[in-house]
Amino acid sequence: MKRALLLTFIVALLFPGLNFVLALKQRSLSRADIIIQWNLITLRTAKIAKQNTNLAARTVAIEAIAVYDAVNSIKHFGKPYHYFAKPAGPASAQAAAARAAHDVLVSYFPAQKSSLDSALSLSLQEITDGNTENGEKVGAASAADIIQLRANDGSEPNVTYPGPGNPGIGAYRPTPVAFAPGINQQWGRIKPFLIASGDQFRPAAPPTPGSDAFKKALAEVGEIGSAASTTRTRDEMHIAQFYKQDAELTVNEAARILAKQHASSLEETALVFLLTDIAEADARIALFDAKYKYLFWRPVTALNADANGAVSNNYIKWTPLLSTPPHPSYPCGHCGTVTAGFEILKKFYGDKNHIELHTATDGEPSRIVESLSEGESENDLSRLYGGIHYRFDIDAAQDVGQKIAAYVLAKWPDNK
Repeated sequence: MKRALLLTFIVALLFPGLNFVLALKQRSLSRADIIIQWNLITLRTAKIAKQNTNLAARTVAIEAIAVYDAVNSIKHFGKPYHYFAKPAGPASAQAAAARAAHDVLVSYFPAQKSSLDSALSLSLQEITDGNTENGEKVGAASAADIIQLRANDGSEPNVTYPGPGNPGIGAYRPTPVAFAPGINQQWGRIKPFLIASGDQFRPAAPPTPGSDAFKKALAEVGEIGSAASTTRTRDEMHIAQFYKQDAELTVNEAARILAKQHASSLEETALVFLLTDIAEADARIALFDAKYKYLFWRPVTALNADANGAVSNNYIKWTPLLSTPPHPSYPCGHCGTVTAGFEILKKFYGDKNHIELHTATDGEPSRIVESLSEGESENDLSRLYGGIHYRFDIDAAQDVGQKIAAYVLAKWPDNK
C-alpha cells in the first residue's frame, strides 16, 4: 500500500505537468492501477516529445495493444489482437503490463529512457500477482510484436500540405496565426488498427459554399465563435478554452476515471484501453482521410474572403476565439476522436457517470459532467464556440466517430 502511493507520487514527479489529481486522491490501489498509471505515463511521454494528436493517438493505441496482448497471454480472457504466447511458467500479469508499456515507450522515445526505466523499477516493486521475471518476458515479447507490426505503417514522415497555388471559394489554405502548412496529409492513408481503410466511413461532401446550408452554418460560427462575440456566454467561452487540449488527453482521462470508479479488473481495464485507444486512433485516420479529400476552408478564411475566395484584408475583418489548427476544416477531427472513444466507454460503463475532467489549458478550472454524452456534447460545441469549426463539421465527425466505435465493438464480440 505504501509503495503503491509512493509510486503514484514519484510518477507525478517524473512526468510533471499532466493532471495527476485523480491519482493523488486514490486511497487504495487495485491490480488494474498499473495499467492506468502506464496509460498516464504514455500520454505524458508523448507530450514531452511534442507529438500532435495523430501521433499521440497512434502511440497510446500501440501501448494499449502491447499491454492487452501481454495480459491476455497470461490471463486468457479474450482473443489476442496479434500476439499470444504462453509464459514459461507462473507469471505476473501486472509485470507483463508494465514491461510491455515501458518497452513500447523506450522504443519510440529513447531520449526518455532514464525516466521510463525508473518508472518501470517502481512499478515492479508493486507486483502482487506472481513471478515478475516471467511476466516481464511476456510483456517484452508483446511490445516487440506490435512495434514490428506497426513498423512502416505510413505514419512517418509527416507530409505537409502547402495549399493550392490559386485558392478559390471553399478551398483550404494555411490560416493565421502562423500560416503553417497543413499537417499530416498522409494520415488518412496510414495502416489502420482495426477499420479496413481510411475511407471506409468517409462522410458525404460538406455543403457547397453559397448554399443555404453553408450560409446558415457560416453565420452561426461567425457570431458565436468570434473573439469579439457578444452572444457567447461565459460558460461557453470556458468550454471552448477547456477542451482545446488534445483530444486523446480527454478520452484517456475519462477512461482512467471510469476504470477506477467502477473498480474494473486488470483484464477489463486492459480491454477498455485497447478498444478505446484503437477507436480514437482509427478515428484520426478516417477523419484525416476526409479532411484531405475535401480540403474545405476554415471559418477564418471564409469569413475574411472576398467574393472570389481570395483573402485580401490580411484576416482582420473577423478573428476566432481560438487559434485555427493547421489542417482542413471538414470534418472536425477533435470531435470525432472524442466521440469514438466515449462511445466505447459507454458500452463498458454506461452513459450516466459523474466525471470531473481536467485540462492542460492553463488557468481553466475542472469541468464536472454527469454523463459521457454531456462530455461529448461540450467537447463538440467547444470547436463552434472557439470559431474554428462549422456545425456541419461537428455533425459529420460525430457520425464517423460513432460508426468507428460500433465497428470496433463488433470486431470484439466477447467484450462486456
